[in-house]
Amino acid sequence: MVDEEITRSAPGRPRSAEVSRGINLAALALLRERGPQGVTVEAVAQYSGSAKTTIYRRYKDRYELLRSSLAFVENIPEPEAGLPVREKLNYLLRQFRHGLEEVVGLRALVALLHGDEDPEFTRAFRETILRPRLETILATLREGVADGELRADADYETVVSMMAGSYIARYAVRGTPPPPDWVDSVLDTIWPAIRS
Repeated sequence: MVDEEITRSAPGRPRSAEVSRGINLAALALLRERGPQGVTVEAVAQYSGSAKTTIYRRYKDRYELLRSSLAFVENIPEPEAGLPVREKLNYLLRQFRHGLEEVVGLRALVALLHGDEDPEFTRAFRETILRPRLETILATLREGVADGELRADADYETVVSMMAGSYIARYAVRGTPPPPDWVDSVLDTIWPAIRS
């Protein structure tokens, strides 16, 4: 049905959802390859095959385009219901890693660590990518407390920071992603301190 393939966000010509998707995917590809400074309207137009005017009809500037592209991947796949909390955490940490390495790319993480170079991107990355994922991990830990699997007296905000921070610190110090067993190592280290 034609109505399902187009969206209308302003008066005028209907906007193709497929074109919008292509623009967002192009911006994410450029983010992975070149970092946030490489995501310009001109580069996205060339990469996506869309005219600059098509992009400007949707986004007033590159920051709005970046924010939209980051929001495009905002949904976090949820672990299966009924899994033990450790398995849920394993799944969420693997999603966290996948998001950094394969979806937005490690150049985005480098830009985050140098936040003063592109503060608008840094703010969008924190609000759209990092914060929701870390809040989901925190909510999972709190569910573990409510279900009696985890201690009630642990500081779970610090636990989340330790989990995510171990990835970021490893990358910052060595310049390469953590080894494939990073998730298991993190959980093996933290689990004894938080389980009931």
